[in-house]
Amino acid sequence: MENKAEEAESKNAAKRIGEFLKMRNICHAMNDWGSIKWKGATMPHPLQQDSSSCGVIVTMMAKAVMEAFPALPLMSFGTSKKEMANARTKFALGLLSGSVFDMDNHCAMCSASKPPGSGPTTTDWIMCDTCQRWYHKQCLGMSKDQLLQARASKWDCVLCN
Repeated sequence: MENKAEEAESKNAAKRIGEFLKMRNICHAMNDWGSIKWKGATMPHPLQQDSSSCGVIVTMMAKAVMEAFPALPLMSFGTSKKEMANARTKFALGLLSGSVFDMDNHCAMCSASKPPGSGPTTTDWIMCDTCQRWYHKQCLGMSKDQLLQARASKWDCVLCN
């Protein structure tokens, strides 16, 4: 639904960005964005359906804006609880795969090859059956019995659960 207050705020923000770019050009001779005519607009977008997915939705909207720039994007993505959970997992896996984190040899919780603290040199690990990330039993707060039960059946980590 169109909101006149948001539209006015958008126009004001576009004006301020234009002023910033002028100042940047005058003070620093940087004109890399100066030729773009900034204007406010209302972008139709999917609506949040819960109270915890605003970050995922904002990230998806920002991605759509960047991919379509300078045109306005056509945003069409699902916002159900399941779709938001899948998007969170996809973002997390993308961040992990783009990092220097070694998924095969380090705990996905503490990022170390050995669990934190002093203790036995033997490390009890469990792998998530969905994402194949490894976790120390100590980092998950699992007892030996809980670890054995989890290993005996399909076990999903908190990101995949």
